[in-house]
Amino acid sequence: MAGKNHNPSIARKILRDIKEGSSPEDLLFEVDRLSDPYYASLGLIYIATSMSTKSSKSKKTFAKAFVNANRVDQSWRRIELLTEISKRLKKIDEGDLKNIQYKKIFDIILTEKKKDINNFLIKNVKNFPIDQLDSILEKTVKLTGYEFDASKAVIRAWIVTTDINPLISILSNLDGELRIKLLGYLHLQLHKVKTTISPSALELALESTLSEEMLRYLVRISSTQLDLNLIEIKISKENPEESLPILIAIIAHSDRNKWHADSQAYVLKAEDKLLAITESAYKNKLEKKLRIAIDRLNIPAVKQTSPVIHLEEISEQGKHTLGLYNTYGGNWNHPHFKAVFKASNLCSAFDLDLALIGFPEISTNELIKEIKKEMRLSNEGYISKLISNDRFRFFEKDIDELWAGSRVVTTASPDSSKLEMPNGRLCMIMGLGPKGLPKSYIDKSNYHFEITGKDIAFETGTAMGAIAGNLSLM
Repeated sequence: MAGKNHNPSIARKILRDIKEGSSPEDLLFEVDRLSDPYYASLGLIYIATSMSTKSSKSKKTFAKAFVNANRVDQSWRRIELLTEISKRLKKIDEGDLKNIQYKKIFDIILTEKKKDINNFLIKNVKNFPIDQLDSILEKTVKLTGYEFDASKAVIRAWIVTTDINPLISILSNLDGELRIKLLGYLHLQLHKVKTTISPSALELALESTLSEEMLRYLVRISSTQLDLNLIEIKISKENPEESLPILIAIIAHSDRNKWHADSQAYVLKAEDKLLAITESAYKNKLEKKLRIAIDRLNIPAVKQTSPVIHLEEISEQGKHTLGLYNTYGGNWNHPHFKAVFKASNLCSAFDLDLALIGFPEISTNELIKEIKKEMRLSNEGYISKLISNDRFRFFEKDIDELWAGSRVVTTASPDSSKLEMPNGRLCMIMGLGPKGLPKSYIDKSNYHFEITGKDIAFETGTAMGAIAGNLSLM
């Protein structure tokens, strides 16, 4: 019958007989019936892996199996055969014999097309002995066009071992983007298997000179809040134009992982960087991207566990006026809303009116709404009280002294001839932002005020509180 010489049937019979207790050596005659080198090789592997590893016939049988494997013509069948062999070899206990056979598999695979080498390793490198992974990795990192995917497969196989120091050494000595990407991927996989090393693979990757593409990749593989903090520290040394796109990516990744407090902290840093960028089409583009990232934040709603905080009544008119001169530039952002929120509280507490100079156009209703949202208030804030009592006004370039009072500029470098204060109602003006008031604006003002008496400059929030407190006593 033709079926008696059917190659797949004969190979299956050899395996079945072995499982049923037949002597592997007694089945060698069955192989002689196999005309197809694919099944001849497979049958010999079944037999060899079932023999005693001390048997001289075991080594000869393996050798004959690989001779037949090399005779398989079609590439896809040869790769399929080597896949089966790699699985079967796992049952061998004797280390040296096992290593020799796996090296033979790898030698044959290296003769295939790069795409096929890559696909084979992705599926089967996990079957290879641990002590061969270093030599395999040395080949995969040079597999042009497939070096990343093939090397990732080796990393996945390696991290289940007890010693990954050789792996880290190999990856750390690579050049260029492959070094960064593989160290980043290692960091991700180590997190998955809950293994920590010091320094971390991410820290090693961050030692490199990083392009925007590589920084974005490291953001994507970040698994903890600490990871994102490390990247943010790295980019904080770069100019805002280069660091802001990465910070926006960090905001989005942080939010996806529900690290809401961190997301908000990154937003504040991003908005500060945006304000430091010179007006341009590129800045407008970044501003739109940042706004999209902020609008997408999935911050859980705060449950009201207590009544809305009651706002105290304020006087109908302030004694003097606190003026904020906007030097940030650009559209309304969190720093603008935060500064107006602080100023409105101070003005309400110290009986001062509030003047905003050079701010972008916005309606008072929208301003109240945005401050409530940005500062997460349970009420409409004291800005609403100031507006209701006509104690708040916008000015395009400078104040109206009939409403605000005599203009007095605050500066850490006052003109000594201008330190005497005028009589009556005052409007003390401070610069909002790191640049302070424009020099031209200070020079044209008749009255200067330096709050410390020692020409010591304050940051914006501190200066605002100190000026408001002093102004209330005048």
